[in-house]
Amino acid sequence: MKPGVEQVAGELARRLREEILPELTGFRANVAAMGAELMTMIAEQWDSAAANLVSENREFRGIVQRGSELLGDEALAAAAAGTDEDLRISALTAENDRLRAALTGLHARVEDTEGEAARALDTAIWAALRRSVEVRRVGSANF
Repeated sequence: MKPGVEQVAGELARRLREEILPELTGFRANVAAMGAELMTMIAEQWDSAAANLVSENREFRGIVQRGSELLGDEALAAAAAGTDEDLRISALTAENDRLRAALTGLHARVEDTEGEAARALDTAIWAALRRSVEVRRVGSANF
């Protein structure tokens, strides 16, 4: 049997909370409680991390491509190119950072562009950024 990361993190969080934390006081108790909460967050985020990044990267690419077409910008078209072949979290995160930078630059330009298409793209960018924040929200962020 090979336990999953989310199972191990969840079990460690439970043991910290139920077995170790009651034996501690003061600063050490706070550190153990924070560690338990962090492990709970890891457990919550682990299973969906790659899927969330792939989905977000796809959405960002589509928006940047729309921006390249609206602005006639080949550099944006190049930034929108690519796929997520490497599914390691580190690789997906690096690609997400690259696409987010392109999206941010596009957003600044779209805000200064007149027209209905620019407003629609601005709305799409804000919606994507909102979803990006929502998917990263954890239920136990309480410290």
